[in-house]
Amino acid sequence: MSAPRTAAVVGAGWAGCAAAAELGAGGVSVTLLEASDVLGGRARRLPLELAGDRHVLDNGQHLLLGAYTETAALFEQLNVAIDTVVERRPFELRYPDGFRLQAARLPAPLHLAAALITGRGLDFSDRAAMIALLSALRKSRWNIGSDRSTTEWLLERGQTPQVVRRVWRPLALAALNTPLDRASAQIFASVLRDSLGAKGSASEMWVPRADLSALLPDAVERYVVARGGAVRRDARVDRIDGPNNRGDRFRVHFRNDPERAIEVDAVVYAAAPTHLEHIVGRSEALDATYEVLARFEHEPIYTVYLKYAPSVRVARGFTALLHDPAKRRYAQWVFDRGALDPANQGVLAAVISSSGPHEAESLEDVCQAVAQQLTADLNLPAPVDTRAIADRRATLAAVPHLQRPPNRTPWPGFAIAGDWTASDYPSTLETAVRSGRTAARALL
Repeated sequence: MSAPRTAAVVGAGWAGCAAAAELGAGGVSVTLLEASDVLGGRARRLPLELAGDRHVLDNGQHLLLGAYTETAALFEQLNVAIDTVVERRPFELRYPDGFRLQAARLPAPLHLAAALITGRGLDFSDRAAMIALLSALRKSRWNIGSDRSTTEWLLERGQTPQVVRRVWRPLALAALNTPLDRASAQIFASVLRDSLGAKGSASEMWVPRADLSALLPDAVERYVVARGGAVRRDARVDRIDGPNNRGDRFRVHFRNDPERAIEVDAVVYAAAPTHLEHIVGRSEALDATYEVLARFEHEPIYTVYLKYAPSVRVARGFTALLHDPAKRRYAQWVFDRGALDPANQGVLAAVISSSGPHEAESLEDVCQAVAQQLTADLNLPAPVDTRAIADRRATLAAVPHLQRPPNRTPWPGFAIAGDWTASDYPSTLETAVRSGRTAARALL
């Protein structure tokens, strides 16, 4: 198949944005279609009113890593200087009670050696267990053999309760968004390979300086339009007819504008996997894809925003929290949204990754529990306002032996993209960007 002259990308999340930019760079006239009025998908800006003040926040708090090589490459392609959109920090795991692991700005593996030597809250057996695990992973080329749950694997590798509770559990929950009893140890090992196990800068934590739409999707829009493409908001795709259905091109129909269907040479579907079969219909070419999608399980992410007086701060901008759902200590991390944006002074974002007993509570009760947790851990007063954002299907459950469909489909000119496509990574922003770029390249 020759390279398309025109293409539509359905869905302007980070995967769709990455695909649109790659197609535009390849000389394709691309139309990026988004059902809502904001670009970014599940990682987008969200205006919220807290205590009568309007704040520009996000539908969920995200942290990027230096290991996100494709995301960094996309920033470069868009001519976005990384340091202008994120604050880069060495890997750091810190708790309010004084526990701390902080990597040094040294070449690998010295950066982690320094963290273990200077860290607080780990005894000799804890440090030895961590070193043994990372050494064994490196020796095995980051392949754990038969996949199993992360809990089972960590026990097999002799990890101490302190290391599991303070280090591996928070990192695995943040990366895989799946309870450790169900989370794939191999996927977690892949994350460790590209972060703690790679060069020193790969373990950096990149804290966004702006809302998630401004971070990347808005720049993609400028890039696509500058190359003759278009971005359409409020464009809810209802049906895609393939070349075998009508003519020799794809025809994209819109639910809210049926008279303005567009015809293109190729399509990247980058919206939710649950809508694919409805939009495309039954197709022998996609039957295998539908079978894989039908087996997916999903996990939630809750972000609780809490408004305090402008003087309230979190040391160094964010901290881990001791997670104990049985005691209604639901949050695992808290971020100071005012640390990098003065307009959000006094606004904290607490993150609850994966499923748990908090899902049985009302959003108001979850907010109350998190506020009490922050009062106990950070000695904060009661917040003046709170708001919980619950994304109940935020990511795929990163279970052992997880199967995901490839970007290239048997249907010529049609590719799929999203953090739900084939990858050795969990559902992250980097996975989405990698998938979008790969899907676009499959069509070029």
